[in-house]
Amino acid sequence: MSTEPKVIEYKCPCCGAGLLFRGDSQQLTCEYCDNSFDLETVRAFNASESQETFEEFQWDQEPSERWSDAEESRLNVFICPSCGGEIMTEETTAASFCPYCDNPTIMPGRLSGGLKPDAIIPFRMSKEDAKEAFRKLCKGKPLLPGMFTKEQRIEKITGIYVPFWLYDCCGNFDGNYNATRIHTWADANYNYTRTEHFLLKRGARADFQGIPMDGSSKMDNTLMESIEPFDYSQLQNFDMAFLSGYLADKYDVPSDQGKQRVKERVENAFDAQLQSSFLGYSTVVPSSCQLKIDHSKARYALMPVWILNTRYRGKLYTFAMNGQTGRMTGSFPISPQKCAIWFGGIFAGVTLLATLVQMVFR
Repeated sequence: MSTEPKVIEYKCPCCGAGLLFRGDSQQLTCEYCDNSFDLETVRAFNASESQETFEEFQWDQEPSERWSDAEESRLNVFICPSCGGEIMTEETTAASFCPYCDNPTIMPGRLSGGLKPDAIIPFRMSKEDAKEAFRKLCKGKPLLPGMFTKEQRIEKITGIYVPFWLYDCCGNFDGNYNATRIHTWADANYNYTRTEHFLLKRGARADFQGIPMDGSSKMDNTLMESIEPFDYSQLQNFDMAFLSGYLADKYDVPSDQGKQRVKERVENAFDAQLQSSFLGYSTVVPSSCQLKIDHSKARYALMPVWILNTRYRGKLYTFAMNGQTGRMTGSFPISPQKCAIWFGGIFAGVTLLATLVQMVFR
């Protein structure tokens, strides 16, 4: 197992403690002396304290000597610059915390060479915001077990920069749709129905920018899509200072593996837009479609996500919150007891209503 010396810690100019990036103030904050600093101030201080400046980092060097054992090959050891403790991480981890002194650390070699992100959206939602969003998400769910929302479960929240691919492309879409228009009328003797059939042809062309797909195999694609959209107007040039105080991963899913999902999303977008233009028809069903994508390009960006993992009765439940917009989603357990009471009440209500109706119409 190899040891990489290049670990960065952003230190407080006042007391020397590790700094955390705060999304609300967009500054680096010291939790010990409660001072806050802008990025340029901290960068200048750290540059004066060390011979290694940001410009001297060797972005073109790949880390990682691999071990023959499959599990150990995914682990690497770094030395904490504050206490000298060893930080063991997976090969995709780019930012973490020291398990001994709890100071935030950054492994710049993990983002070297072609793996350096093109852009980043900094966190704007705090851990407290994530807790409150989780509480709100739990409200109004009568079948949720009461023990599920205990405070100790809410504490298990991690802020992580998730690697995303942002795809730009131009799409040309041609689709055929089978449509019907149904007319009904009646006279004194009969009810009549006339169905007219139509073949509708539609074509469209559009440019798409920033179609997102997470580039981490550890993240569930459906969960990541459920917290979209991200506001791309807040995309910034990548700066490692934004990683301080959060976990971060580099991508392990190549950009070309997202092409099929991008095609599906582009096709669905075209279909939804064209379906909205079909007015006056009773039914519209797609029969065939053809999509051609040109001028595709993928950009590499880090997106802020709060992840909550909790176990209830042996099953893992994962929730995710968009660290920029606050949108949270996830799946909940169901209490069998509450479910029985709930549906028992509905059944009793329906039975009572049916009895009253029978009494009225006797």
